[in-house]
Amino acid sequence: MDINTGVFERQGYDTMSARMFYLCLGLIMAWGLGGTAYLASEVAKSGFQPGIASIIILGLVIPFIGIFMAIKSDNALISFIGYNMLTVPFGVILSPIVNRYSPQLIQNAFMATCCVTVTMMCLAVIFPRFFSQLGGVLFSALIGLLAVRILQVFIPSLQHMKFFDWLGAGIFSLYIGYDWYRATEIAKTLDNAVDVALDLYLDIINLFLNLLRVMGSGSDD
Repeated sequence: MDINTGVFERQGYDTMSARMFYLCLGLIMAWGLGGTAYLASEVAKSGFQPGIASIIILGLVIPFIGIFMAIKSDNALISFIGYNMLTVPFGVILSPIVNRYSPQLIQNAFMATCCVTVTMMCLAVIFPRFFSQLGGVLFSALIGLLAVRILQVFIPSLQHMKFFDWLGAGIFSLYIGYDWYRATEIAKTLDNAVDVALDLYLDIINLFLNLLRVMGSGSDD
């Protein structure tokens, strides 16, 4: 899942320094990712298994409402509330998925995600021209991957093809660099920091899940 909040197309003026902007962006991302990880861990301990209704409400309805709030609002507080309406339910929904894997495997996927994220952000700063041209290619690749994920629900043989997990990891790795490049080009405001964090949160969560599947030894089949 990757949704553009529209933050990168906004016009405006800086209301804070670049240093403060990136500090706020980093703190907001840490809050969301850390909160999701904490909730996933706590929910896993409780043994909670979401049913279809819970998945629809927590995995689709509430997050989409939160994303819509962030897209439409110019108020950082409202956008932050919308951001939490995405990160908190995801912590609950991801719990049974992550719980299929061993703690060591989760730790390895986490470390790999951190390394890839930092690397792609650095590359986006070093090679901005390259990342500036990735929009159309990444969007087409994402649509193709989404189509495959839908087919995997109905065609069991496709579920065992790790190639698509590698492909997903590659797509979301590049999306991190692409979104980070675009973050350097927009107005430095607190509301934009929240909305950029939301985009990057989705990139990083998707990267982590794909790496987890890649590293898994068939335990999720």
